[in-house]
Amino acid sequence: MKFGHTIIDVPDAYVKANVSEIPLGMEIALVTDDVAGAHAKAINAGAVSIKEPVLKPWGQTVSYVRCPDGTLVEICSPVMT
Repeated sequence: MKFGHTIIDVPDAYVKANVSEIPLGMEIALVTDDVAGAHAKAINAGAVSIKEPVLKPWGQTVSYVRCPDGTLVEICSPVMT
């Protein structure tokens, strides 16, 4: 890996997300009006369901999936204010 004029050779200095037993300490969030539909589509595309869609007390619907590459993804509806 090269940053400017510096070469960093650390091929084993990170954890591959897809081989980790548990998701890494980060996630991405995708906002949609159809959480259940997006959750099902993600599962059909190869993701693993971590948490089925659930309605939170503040009115937001949230679910979690883990992509085949190991990325943790929150699928959620917009927060209504």
